[in-house]
Amino acid sequence: MSLFTRLVDDAALFSPSCAPMEEALPAYRATAPAYRAAATAADPVVGRFLCSASRIAELRTHLIPEDLLDLGLIADTDLAELPKALDAVRSEPRVRLVAVEITLPEDADQARAAAVTIARLPSDVPTYIEVRRAPGWRDILDRLAAARARGAPLGAKLRTGGLVGEAFPSTAELAAFIVACAERDVPFKCTAGLHRAVRHTDPDTGFGHHGFLNLLLAVSRAVTPAYDHFMQPLERTLQRILDRTDSTTMAADATNNTSPETTRRLLTSIGSCDIDSPRADLSELGLV
Repeated sequence: MSLFTRLVDDAALFSPSCAPMEEALPAYRATAPAYRAAATAADPVVGRFLCSASRIAELRTHLIPEDLLDLGLIADTDLAELPKALDAVRSEPRVRLVAVEITLPEDADQARAAAVTIARLPSDVPTYIEVRRAPGWRDILDRLAAARARGAPLGAKLRTGGLVGEAFPSTAELAAFIVACAERDVPFKCTAGLHRAVRHTDPDTGFGHHGFLNLLLAVSRAVTPAYDHFMQPLERTLQRILDRTDSTTMAADATNNTSPETTRRLLTSIGSCDIDSPRADLSELGLV
């Protein structure tokens, strides 16, 4: 496994892309790695196809007989409706359910809502619970860690961008989240805003976007003992990595990375509505 194997989950159905199913699914089918027996030109960077629970019936109408789709199910319906969506997916032989993603009710106590949600989740599918950047967010990670200790296949999810500036966490916030997950051995995925490899400022919006290569290098440092942890807090070290823009040197660091499996055990994937830009950046940097 490399740092980039099946890194990018295809979120073309979601904002801001909002591609129609009849376009998004064939595009994924053309590049996803060997989810069909006949696939010969699979893209190793592309991971799951993400689809909301409310659109599973629509998805099924666009499947072809040869499909064997690795699906990430986004629970956009009430939690009580989730078992019905899971049954629909499991009854479809052309789909493999490989992950579920859940957002907690915004107006609820997040730690308590996490506990209630965890108790009602399937025990056989990796499930990611979104962690909001709000007071008490570490409490949710504690709940996830406790459930993982009992054998539950759980992880966290963090939004790293959106349509407004407030949707982008600072590098300090992102560094704190990485350290907290590493300390608790809670795997996580990130979504939104991670279309490019290296941190940059969008010329149209002025928003500072995190780079997914920055993220990978920061996670790699978090899971690898380093001498400079004694010189300064780990969060400060990760923040410096997340702030980097020296793409050539960063690419060299990624090439020389000695712990890709450990890194990707913590950072399992990123979601992107645009899978072309990540692949293009990695190709330009000589990484794929």
